[in-house]
Amino acid sequence: MERKPNKITLFQLFFLSFSYVFSGFFLIRERSFLSLFLPLAAMAVFLLIGYVFLQCAPPVFCEKGRFLSFLSCGKPHFFVRFFAFLLIASAMAEMLVSLCAFSVSVARFSSFLSVGLIAAILFLMAIFFGFHGLTVIGRFSELFLFLITLLLLRIVLWDLKPISLFSFSENMYASFLVMPAPIFYLLSMTVGGSTAMPKPIVSRFVFPLVSFFGASTAVLCAVLFLLYGTGEGNLFFLFFGWMASIVRLGLLVSLASERL
Repeated sequence: MERKPNKITLFQLFFLSFSYVFSGFFLIRERSFLSLFLPLAAMAVFLLIGYVFLQCAPPVFCEKGRFLSFLSCGKPHFFVRFFAFLLIASAMAEMLVSLCAFSVSVARFSSFLSVGLIAAILFLMAIFFGFHGLTVIGRFSELFLFLITLLLLRIVLWDLKPISLFSFSENMYASFLVMPAPIFYLLSMTVGGSTAMPKPIVSRFVFPLVSFFGASTAVLCAVLFLLYGTGEGNLFFLFFGWMASIVRLGLLVSLASERL
């Protein structure tokens, strides 16, 4: 299947980053306040590294091998190919783990469906989004603008629940919710002649900054859900998390299908 060109806007970059981080919290069912900030710290580190790649990136990329060209500053060689291969392999592993966690989440709500059937349906959905390019995934992620508005309205109507401000998870899954491959992949789509970014190209520091704001908003929403309920009976929370998880899977499939 021929992949379609990838074109994203700053607006889509924000919501793609938001969806990626929030879906991680949702899939591992993170409920500890301080653990929410571990992925944000990882995001900041990977964005700083990605900014170095941005500074050295050539002004024009071809669609084929775009990710490799970004990582190699336009001059691919063996070691960069190996580095890109490791990143894509990590994305594939992350995709499988996310798919399993997503399937279990849906199975808890829809006990009449088998986990295997749910996983197959979700995988096909991820393939559909992933091979339609990051543009389609980015447009889908923009729907979160309406969901976040509903979340803020919902807060007015529900009672506040106390949470511990000094709690960490017993496990450290939250430390691995944000991996470098998707972050570098998103940044690679912000430069070059095929992007839909503003012209003339704005300061490249804006791109990691917008992505970090998206991640920060994801943490804020996760905190709000902690304060106002994240139980299995909260249908709005489940719908919110499932949508973010679909974006996450589509993003990882799109990255895993990159050509080296």
